[in-house]
Amino acid sequence: MTVAEGAIHCTVVSPERPLFEGNVDHLVVPGIEGELGIYPRHAPLIGALGPGVVRLSRGGTIERYAIRDGFVHVKKNVVTLVVSDAVKVTDTDVAAVESELAAVIEALRSPKSAEEFEELQQRRRWCEVRRSLLSRPTPRAARTDRSRVVSIRSREDGDARCP
Repeated sequence: MTVAEGAIHCTVVSPERPLFEGNVDHLVVPGIEGELGIYPRHAPLIGALGPGVVRLSRGGTIERYAIRDGFVHVKKNVVTLVVSDAVKVTDTDVAAVESELAAVIEALRSPKSAEEFEELQQRRRWCEVRRSLLSRPTPRAARTDRSRVVSIRSREDGDARCP
């Protein structure tokens, strides 16, 4: 495995199959407490992943996967995601997801037990994550306050004028 300068070697694997292996510029994963951005030279960590969309950025393109949950391991520009369930955009059938979501919402109207309610809530979240995978992502320029990004970068470069 060779990691190019300024890149991260990333592997995404589920019990069914390996989903991705290659170099990325950066990635964003859904941690259980919120999204986590991972860039080259990130501090080593092991973390739990929650339901959400993994975004792998390389060469100006973003590859996206919906995941149910799992773990992330980061060490020396090598990131491994071990996920319990994952799907690509191309593997997602919008009609099936919408139908499943409608059935889950209907079942949530009268759950038979607290355990069933919890399981239905998890199924609902998984449907919503897969549905969000199919929606078109917002362009980065529209999501980011450019002045804040410049301030953060300046602070990292040791600019004392940044708040």
